[in-house]
Amino acid sequence: MGGRLYGQQALQESFVPRLVGLHHKHGHHVPFAYPKGAPVVRIVGGRGSGKTALLGAVHDAYNGRVPLARLDLGAPGFGEPGVADGGDDVPNASRITHLLYLLAYKLGLDVRHFGRPMAFPRLSLGLLVVTAWRPLNNDGTGERNRGRPGDRADVRPPDLRRAEADLRTLITAEDPDVRRRRESLGRWFDVVTDNLPQVLSAVPGLDTIAGIVLDTARAQLVKSEPDKGALAWWGGRLHRSQGYQGDSLQRLFQFVRGFRRLDDRRRTAEEHLVAALLDDIDANYGTLRRLNKKPRPLLLLDNAHADVGPAFLDLLDAGHGAPGRDPTRPVTLATLLGRGHRHPPLSDVGGDAVPRARPLVLRIPEIEPAHIAEMLSPVDYPEHLPRVVARYSGGRAASARVLADAAVHRVQEAGTVRSGELLDEAVPALLAKLLPDTVMRERLVLLSAAADAGTRRGLWTFAHPEDHSEDMVAARVREADEYRKRSCLDGDRALDLLLRHRLATVTTHDRWRDTQLRLRSLCDPRGDTYLHHTLALGRVEEVVCVLHHRYTVAPPAEWLTALNQICAAPHPRDGYEPPAGSPTLSCTACGSDVPGPHHEAVASLVPLLWRLSDPLTLAPREDELTTVRIALETLYGNKAAHAAYREASAAWPARLRAGAQAPDLPVQEGSAS
Repeated sequence: MGGRLYGQQALQESFVPRLVGLHHKHGHHVPFAYPKGAPVVRIVGGRGSGKTALLGAVHDAYNGRVPLARLDLGAPGFGEPGVADGGDDVPNASRITHLLYLLAYKLGLDVRHFGRPMAFPRLSLGLLVVTAWRPLNNDGTGERNRGRPGDRADVRPPDLRRAEADLRTLITAEDPDVRRRRESLGRWFDVVTDNLPQVLSAVPGLDTIAGIVLDTARAQLVKSEPDKGALAWWGGRLHRSQGYQGDSLQRLFQFVRGFRRLDDRRRTAEEHLVAALLDDIDANYGTLRRLNKKPRPLLLLDNAHADVGPAFLDLLDAGHGAPGRDPTRPVTLATLLGRGHRHPPLSDVGGDAVPRARPLVLRIPEIEPAHIAEMLSPVDYPEHLPRVVARYSGGRAASARVLADAAVHRVQEAGTVRSGELLDEAVPALLAKLLPDTVMRERLVLLSAAADAGTRRGLWTFAHPEDHSEDMVAARVREADEYRKRSCLDGDRALDLLLRHRLATVTTHDRWRDTQLRLRSLCDPRGDTYLHHTLALGRVEEVVCVLHHRYTVAPPAEWLTALNQICAAPHPRDGYEPPAGSPTLSCTACGSDVPGPHHEAVASLVPLLWRLSDPLTLAPREDELTTVRIALETLYGNKAAHAAYREASAAWPARLRAGAQAPDLPVQEGSAS
């Protein structure tokens, strides 16, 4: 994004400072927008819309100024270098605990001018027991996990097993010796720390970070009384919510059983751990920090639609609604992949606006023409270029940036830029960004030739004759469709243009002809799709004759809608020659060899609207717009029942001048012949 955000400044420069309590550039305090705690802010946008760039700008503004954690929930190891992915199918770790270790570590780093680093005694205790403690079953063996023979044969170091056995004796005693228990806890903790890589083998690379986080737990275990501090917090919470018995330490060590069940009890245990994170953050804001209105910590979670993101955000939402006094909660900005049309734009939170919705969901706005002009401003660009950038970017800031940068470079190097050459250069990068899966991307390029769902399987069979099974063909097409939906690009017009351009680029003229012929053969000859592929073949006269005949029998609105769909047919690369048509081709509606005015009107409209539907077309000339107007007025012919043609004659030239193309030209409904 080149450091420039488009349509997002209101959130970055106004709303986030009021959430955090600190100016985005300077060191002065900003009044809190939510003195009683801000909601989790979900930011929805498509691929390339600028979600990651927005979090990057917020991170750069506050890094080193407030406790801050930035994680990518869609990346391996949540984006932390050297940390592998963990899973939810092991007894002593889950994706939530993995995430919590990273958050506690990052938020606990020293921040200049903030004061003492944040500590997480409650969370570290909870993470310690779920990570390292192995409760016994009634038969005296370790925790059973079906299908995990490694848990039946205890291969841990002998010193760890001895320390655990000694501690188990003291924890399960009805009247334990407090001094001996502390000593045993200290020994056990030291042995666990020495063996963390093995204890945390489910998440390779996390042991160093975990060791730093868990160091806080040692003081709580060895020095605290069970009815004080973080231990008392766990004891009270577990007794209230689940009725655990014994003192606080005994309840904590019982707690691990629920986590290891790998069912709904694990979800409940994770709720407790997230609550521990939130209450630890609150406890770091004592009376002095509250009086001084210290800025709040900041969680930046990218791709929160992936992995544990939705579940974690729900847990944060629940924690924000805790009863009692108003706790200090972290400011959470989470980006999610989605269309976002139902939600207000980021610009709605500028100025004094304080949305009350919980959860608060905002969408990233589409790129505006002024932004595209700004991107192209370093050079004297052709007048039509912003329109091309807008069509192929689909409102995505990152896509517009790629196109604009490529155009600026070409103008600087060669003094001019041809739209086709610009697209040839930029489309592969744009598609790779929008559709990262190479296999699925190539499938969607191929399937873009089909105008409707009914011909997609036939197209696949034509392109891949080795796939003989109908089930296999159906699966290939379905997988591509589902991938596009998961990418939130279903029905995305700009993506269709990119796919079609790529298809035309990599397809020879002969292959283009054969593909369109195959698709046409799969269609009803009486339908619009048949004529759509006929036009893509370049057989303009054939389409004109059929449409003239339809004009005599179809209602005007229906006819104009069909014209719209047919003239949106894709265009082959330059140099393509259409296959030879029928030598005896004639128009059945004319009744003679001499075309009438209505035939001439249709013959003017079809090739012109098809050419103007090419997304690479220059702005239409005024004489072309006049041709469209006159042809539609001719079809109107002063007949009241043909009012839709009259409406189109007024509306279509104006819409074409403004950049609209088939199939988006307006049709006046309700007028039928």
